[in-house]
Amino acid sequence: MRRLPTCLILDFHDSYTRNILKLVTQTKGWDLEGWEQRIVVVNVDSLSWDSFVNEILPHIDCVILGPGPGTPHRDSDFSWPTRLIAEFGDRLPIFGLCLGLQGLATTFGGKVIKAAAPKHGQISRIRLDRTSTTYLDLFEGVRDEFDAVQYNSLMVDAASLPRDLEVTAWTDSAVAGREPEAMALQHHVKPLYGVQFHPESIASSFGETILSNFFAITLAFQQRQQPASEGSPDLPAHVLELSTAFRPRTGPSSPSDSSSSPSDSSRYKLLHVPLGSAAEWTTRKPSGVPQWSHLCIPQTTLSHQARSRTVLVRTAAEGCDTVNLDDAESFTSWLSNLQTALSSQTSFASADRPSVPVGFVGSIAYEMKDETMPLSKRHPLTVREQSAVELAFAALVLSYDHENGTWSANGLVRTAGRGNPTAEQAPLLLSALGVDEEEWTAWLERVSEILRRAPPGESDFSPAPLPTDFCPDQDRETYISSIESARRSIIAGDAYELCLTTQFRSRLPAGSPLLGDPYPFYLTLRATNPAPYCAYFHLPWSDFTLLSSSPERFIRIDRAGKADMKPIKGTVRRSPEDPVEDERRKRALLADEKERAENLMIVDLIRNDMLASCPVETVEVPGLMLIESYQTVHQMVTTVVGQLGEGVRPFEAMMRAFPPGSMTGAPKLRSLQLLDELEQRQDRGAYSGVFGYLAVDGASDWSVVIRTLVKRGRNLTLGGGGAITHKSVAENEWEEVLTKVDAVLGRTRP
Repeated sequence: MRRLPTCLILDFHDSYTRNILKLVTQTKGWDLEGWEQRIVVVNVDSLSWDSFVNEILPHIDCVILGPGPGTPHRDSDFSWPTRLIAEFGDRLPIFGLCLGLQGLATTFGGKVIKAAAPKHGQISRIRLDRTSTTYLDLFEGVRDEFDAVQYNSLMVDAASLPRDLEVTAWTDSAVAGREPEAMALQHHVKPLYGVQFHPESIASSFGETILSNFFAITLAFQQRQQPASEGSPDLPAHVLELSTAFRPRTGPSSPSDSSSSPSDSSRYKLLHVPLGSAAEWTTRKPSGVPQWSHLCIPQTTLSHQARSRTVLVRTAAEGCDTVNLDDAESFTSWLSNLQTALSSQTSFASADRPSVPVGFVGSIAYEMKDETMPLSKRHPLTVREQSAVELAFAALVLSYDHENGTWSANGLVRTAGRGNPTAEQAPLLLSALGVDEEEWTAWLERVSEILRRAPPGESDFSPAPLPTDFCPDQDRETYISSIESARRSIIAGDAYELCLTTQFRSRLPAGSPLLGDPYPFYLTLRATNPAPYCAYFHLPWSDFTLLSSSPERFIRIDRAGKADMKPIKGTVRRSPEDPVEDERRKRALLADEKERAENLMIVDLIRNDMLASCPVETVEVPGLMLIESYQTVHQMVTTVVGQLGEGVRPFEAMMRAFPPGSMTGAPKLRSLQLLDELEQRQDRGAYSGVFGYLAVDGASDWSVVIRTLVKRGRNLTLGGGGAITHKSVAENEWEEVLTKVDAVLGRTRP
């Protein structure tokens, strides 16, 4: 077996680059043992030219220039790799993907121009040029015609290329219905190669073969240059430490599940008590999955101000305390440390207990992007900053299993054990979290008695009609102008897709009985918009209420570290009265090219996100673009799974993928920067963020906050938006936003 060459993969802040690593594991004829020590993905901005030449270049055999937004004609988009190609292209094999191919062309005087029709997430037929005077060693073993995915608005002008660069593959003009476009380049003399398509996409064919061929080209080049060489050693630690993909690290690991009985050293025990069956006390069974409902009792709340870097801790007994995060500590690491310490102090009595949100429950706002993707533009500090995180610690949870019709009680109970919390977590662990045995027993008896009684014939709450006088931050003309600006950015190559949004606002009357508790609004929302991730989250101490009818999971992680993400792209309303028409709509959705392209864009993005937390071999797509049917709609859904790597904690994994790509667009970082301007630097707040829980045992489940009302004081907000592509018709997109908002509010327009 041949040993892989050492390879630097440069990431130009694209959302797909780490997927190249999946291709590495699929190559044939190579010794893949320890491949992680030979191939590394690094952000281009992590290196200066001098640091590359002095610290990286001596250790690598080849370079892959990844895809990315923008154009190589702009230094801020391509930067020093132009110099790499010019100065080392004769002694270092280089393979460019998409932007990387375009950079090869411009370095030698070629031009990059607008494509006749941008293609993002679309599958093209690629045709090899067998009339080329160059041997097509990059395509050895590849069919003359094959399918591959494109994500580009720009292309190389083949007529502008110098004689040293030759086009080796084209789009199939017979399929495309227009002039063929250059899809691959090769230098006549130097080991320089490039492809315009994305071989790393899950829907591309022959990607692993093409990558394997490039590695073979690299080894052959090395042997010609240094016949006596036995190959390069593994990459040194200082290079591997730059990796943006998962790598094992030292430090706290994900909490292991324990089924042992409580010990003297444990400070807490997590109890799960089945309570038997009883009548279902819900307005409507959730549509789709999951099939659990949970009632949580907030004990302590955590409010995080991202820009002032503080955490406000509130308890009913102790009042308020402010935690100031130091410069080296993020909120993500702070909460992860707290959850890890709490888990280490807890004994878990049952190994087969269900996942329940005994732990931290709440909302992570979109503005936490400033922590997870710090290169996205930050707003200036405002006088009144809203919390970016609103969490409650739920020590007592009553759960209902809709499938079995049974209730269970769950709680974190303090024991006589002393434990060993760290100094930073000691005050919170000692005084604020969990209940004592007497409180647990009293609550369990009270709940059991209530469930033994027949459910009341009438609820204390009646549904209240939702306000209909919501007004958007951006009116029709302004929003349409933003859509056209978004389209121009996409056509210019700065993004593949942009999820443009705006906020709709209303204000409750000063004397409204719903100011204190808007639960009647939630009853209406749940009745008219049943969804798998309905949630009512009310924090009187923070004056924050979230009323959600979200249909979309962001990420679920079980206590063993298995993660799954389930993006929805593509929805059509059902026709329950006409089964034939219903089936026709389902098949039409599955075949819709636009919907499939949008789904593929987010699937490739999510695979890339998961590879920041999961070993490559664990990231799989067990269901690609399948139709799931719910009560009122058919939806195109893809499932991506992975296993958290050693040392990656569940909240860290969630935040590495935050914010949800379905609410940003792709590439994610450039999309965030563009959207900040397009949305006039208005905070999205909870909308476009996530809602869910991080349990004591590490289990977590987070939904995307869409179709959701947020109440602060008298103010109600409802976010609305949609994915903008180069094909978007501005007036239609605006109407779609209004339709989504009207559906949540249950209002009709003339």
